[in-house]
Amino acid sequence: MIEMVVEGIGIDPQNNPLVLLRDETRSTFVPIWIGLSEAVSIQSEIDQRASQRPMTHDLIFSIFQETDIRLLKVTVNEFEESIYYASLHLQIGPNAANIQELDARPSDAIALALRAHCGIFVSESVSLKAGIQVEDVGNDTLRPKAPQSEAEAAEGSTPSGDEVDKFTRLLEGVDLGGEQGKN
Repeated sequence: MIEMVVEGIGIDPQNNPLVLLRDETRSTFVPIWIGLSEAVSIQSEIDQRASQRPMTHDLIFSIFQETDIRLLKVTVNEFEESIYYASLHLQIGPNAANIQELDARPSDAIALALRAHCGIFVSESVSLKAGIQVEDVGNDTLRPKAPQSEAEAAEGSTPSGDEVDKFTRLLEGVDLGGEQGKN
């Protein structure tokens, strides 16, 4: 598992909201397309904006607190047929051995993780299938990473101009300013 943080919320070129996760070194980004209400919920928590009434993720987190349930971490475990699968890892009560794993949508899991200040992890297989490997080319510029070996080059993993453009457009739609990368 690779620990990730929320880099930002964005809108892709087709106006679909997404959450962009990144690893600590900023070498792997994982875009996860989400619903509008989940995007608002995640962004509200990133911005530390409280609503007048609890939103769904605030309510669930309050229930966890009131019933002695602790969210330990969330994991994005699988990516199949363009669908991401995630799990909540919950400690029930004071017994550290009483851990339950529950299936969740990644958007809900991430929204809850931000509220619980717990880790967000992505499996290596998801990172390989859906992640975008990038390299820093200076001046705060990232681009898809070129292959490291002749074998990778033979497999055709050199980023094409289209891939570079696609990645650039994706990042342009993500608000990377402010405190977002620190969550």
